[in-house]
Amino acid sequence: MKVIGVIPSRYQSSRYPGKPLALILGKPMVVWVYEQALKAEEIDEVIVATDDERIADCCRQYGMNYMMTGEHKTGADRVAEVASRTDGDIYLNIQGDEPLIEPEAIRQVLHLVLDDDKVEYAALRTRIDEKSEWQKYGVVKAVTDLQGDALYFSRAPVPYNFDKADAYLLVGLYAYRRDFLLEFLSWGQSPLEIGENGVEPNRALEHGRKIRLGISDFPTIGVDLPEQIPEVEEILRKKIES
Repeated sequence: MKVIGVIPSRYQSSRYPGKPLALILGKPMVVWVYEQALKAEEIDEVIVATDDERIADCCRQYGMNYMMTGEHKTGADRVAEVASRTDGDIYLNIQGDEPLIEPEAIRQVLHLVLDDDKVEYAALRTRIDEKSEWQKYGVVKAVTDLQGDALYFSRAPVPYNFDKADAYLLVGLYAYRRDFLLEFLSWGQSPLEIGENGVEPNRALEHGRKIRLGISDFPTIGVDLPEQIPEVEEILRKKIES
């Protein structure tokens, strides 16, 4: 089984333009993500997928594999284009704004697919302990059935009663079988995906497909705004010093 890790990376962002190139301890964010992905030994190749020449220049500067793609509305669609142009069996969608992503988390989501032939799409979730986090629009909440397969994803605070039900956030890390990913691309955006403002896993659910969600013990921080950079830098400094 050939495993290809893809880091979808676009320059334009409504909340944080140029985010992939934002410097973290003097190094662009996308480079941190790429280096973390390379530490997952099951991955045969890592590719930065972008439609912006500035990000391509960064990849050349740091010796990173990259592929120029067309414009896409979602990261999954960008990963799917890479799948259509490469020869892999399983593709990982590794978010370019998570410089703290742990290689073990990458391995965990990958093995949800590798270890079960019936799983064609997998992701991770982590428990939400703080009610303030559960209420944030930027935190995508995941609701599953008793087997750990997704029922729904929402930016709204679900389940309704935080004090009586476990709440989980969706980690921005996905694994797909190639055939499924190409089918996913052909569907185009779905009503609930659009209604949740770009929560793309809902597209699969609306087409009657299952998504296996593992529970991760590897929390990470996605960078959505410039003011989060100092927090990430502080965490990285501690890791480097330890």
